[in-house]
Amino acid sequence: MGNVLKNAPAQSGDSNPAPTGAENDILVALCDYPSPDISEPIFRLGEKLRIISQEGGWWRVISFITRRENYIPGNCVAKVYHGWLFEGVGREKAEELLQLPSNRVGSFMIRESETQRGYYSLSIKHRHVKHYRIYRLPNNWYYVSPRLTFQCLEDLVNHYSGQTY
Repeated sequence: MGNVLKNAPAQSGDSNPAPTGAENDILVALCDYPSPDISEPIFRLGEKLRIISQEGGWWRVISFITRRENYIPGNCVAKVYHGWLFEGVGREKAEELLQLPSNRVGSFMIRESETQRGYYSLSIKHRHVKHYRIYRLPNNWYYVSPRLTFQCLEDLVNHYSGQTY
């Protein structure tokens, strides 16, 4: 998320840097895995993971927080692009992720709309999580407010985040 799913600080005494990798090699845990009623979770809800490999319906990953390496099923993770574009996250899960204590007011994510194919939704943490539709014009430009349009989602995010590149 832009100010996205900020991770808890690394364990004290951990002098190893977080794993590095291509930006499109990032997943976020959508639940504690395994479930706490089965055993102590290896990965926690909202934990940022770097992809090592995909094997069938499973991902081999390493945690940016704990540096633990293990497998996690594909239905327990969402792929993240640019740090703010989440693939396969619905409205309720977006709210759950944004409400994590590690996210401050202003944290956001963009996700595919559940109701309209080809559209996106912007979810932002305020006091409560608010959702906004991102519209697409026939020329494939995007907007939240029709007075200001953007050629791509990245331009839209950069504008509203106050980032200039």
